[in-house]
Amino acid sequence: MSALILGAGLSGLIAATQFPNATVYEANGAEHLSHRAVLRFRSDSLSRLTGIPFRRVTVRKSIWHGRQHVAPSIRLSNLYSLKTNGALLDRSIWHLDPVERFIAPEDLQLQMADLIGPRIHWHRAATHEDVLLAKRPIISTLPMPVLLDMMACEEMARSETFANQSITVDRFRIPGADVFQTIYFPGDDTSVYRASITGDLLIIESVDGIAHNLGHTLDAFGLTVPDVRLIDKKHVQRFGKIRPIDDDTRRQTIFNLSQRFGIYSLGRFAVWRNILLDDVVSDAAVVKRLISAGQYGAALHHSQKG
Repeated sequence: MSALILGAGLSGLIAATQFPNATVYEANGAEHLSHRAVLRFRSDSLSRLTGIPFRRVTVRKSIWHGRQHVAPSIRLSNLYSLKTNGALLDRSIWHLDPVERFIAPEDLQLQMADLIGPRIHWHRAATHEDVLLAKRPIISTLPMPVLLDMMACEEMARSETFANQSITVDRFRIPGADVFQTIYFPGDDTSVYRASITGDLLIIESVDGIAHNLGHTLDAFGLTVPDVRLIDKKHVQRFGKIRPIDDDTRRQTIFNLSQRFGIYSLGRFAVWRNILLDDVVSDAAVVKRLISAGQYGAALHHSQKG
């Protein structure tokens, strides 16, 4: 099925895998393919779709506050939500039981791009004219406010403010490690909000780009600075955390984009909702079925949740 996909991030690559004849426009070059956050999935659906092996593991979680591990509480949940979203929202910090997850390889994005190959047009930013002249379905993984600005349709969500908070990611190696752990940091004594060990890879995620004390973060894992080796530092993800907008407006905006321009929104930033990558895999399949059927509406899988 022929389609035009806007963006070659993970959501765009998932869409391109579902649509084997699609063309992908990506404003950056292949050297920018470096998703640095934790790549954990609740199922192996993407592994089965791509043929790329994932590892099935058990992930253990904890909360570090006041220099000790503590149980979840309303106060800590609210502190964590305010720290990461600037608003009181229900967050996963409540759920600390060990969970089964599927771990993708660190170079998942590069492997997927290799599978798609010449269908990706690097350094090719999509334009208003591209959409109007496409004459084929368009799947946008661009952030909703970016797409609305590109299409000059501010009236679609004029009552909303698209607030987001960038995050900073630091990554380290822990020689000899092979564990799967996540610790949440709700306190205001550090800019770190979450740190995860995946095998021997330590990923530290921080808000606001404020410096943090590495020793403080490592102490939560029982580690010290000499135990780790820096891989890369202070990688900024602009749309790291998004603040929800009115859900009726959000759904109507997605529907209007499809009706007016033939654009199908896919992925967290495109639908402006905090969803999992697992959801993107299933949503891409739903979009494919809807395009095949020649219809699209507000009943799209991701817009029905919550």
